[in-house]
Amino acid sequence: MSKNTVKPALTPKPRKRSKREVENPEFDAFVRRILRAYARRVAVGDVEALQSLSQLSSEVDAVTRLAVAGLRKAPYSYSWSEIADRLGVSKQAAQMRYGDRTDRGALDRRLLQTGLGVSVATLVQVFADHHPGSPAASVCPGCGYRYPDGVCDCPTTATVRPLLRRRRHEDDDAVARLSPVQFADLLTTKSRSPRATAVRQAAFTALIPDRPASLFDLSGKDSAS
Repeated sequence: MSKNTVKPALTPKPRKRSKREVENPEFDAFVRRILRAYARRVAVGDVEALQSLSQLSSEVDAVTRLAVAGLRKAPYSYSWSEIADRLGVSKQAAQMRYGDRTDRGALDRRLLQTGLGVSVATLVQVFADHHPGSPAASVCPGCGYRYPDGVCDCPTTATVRPLLRRRRHEDDDAVARLSPVQFADLLTTKSRSPRATAVRQAAFTALIPDRPASLFDLSGKDSAS
């Protein structure tokens, strides 16, 4: 074996490629381009991929929850008010949707705190925070409750809808803050699946466990106006 006669001092070391830091706005734009490209690929006839594409919304919700969890921890320790402000929702809605897993799908704290004394303004805000939207999302935007097939009510919405429908004339200004889609859904008396009825009944029991259910018309029917 021949002896290595190359002098290390005369042989330049290979340069290490500097790591390029990608700013979050650039990364955000990159992700959006990927999503649009994916949609275009599905649009040219790949109907089987449509389901996978639609399920990305659930993935976004899951990774947003991870991001929020990181922002809540030290050394950042952002408050729920600060996080809710960036998400464009109320503090309670942000906390219920992205907080501890045991809170997801639980009855909104604003209802538990006020009980029978809940105001129409609070009912309106809670209903708006938990409304599934149009088209309906796969999970509740207010608490993260995953809707079963054929159901677009989380326990909170199932509880609030009949109460707010009956009491809407008590505060016209508060009700006017609902979007047209939310208001139309509030007045809808379409029959709901047995699963939806069970969710509504269970939610009502959690709200007022020591009162008879006959206090309110849980069938969703309006009293004569």
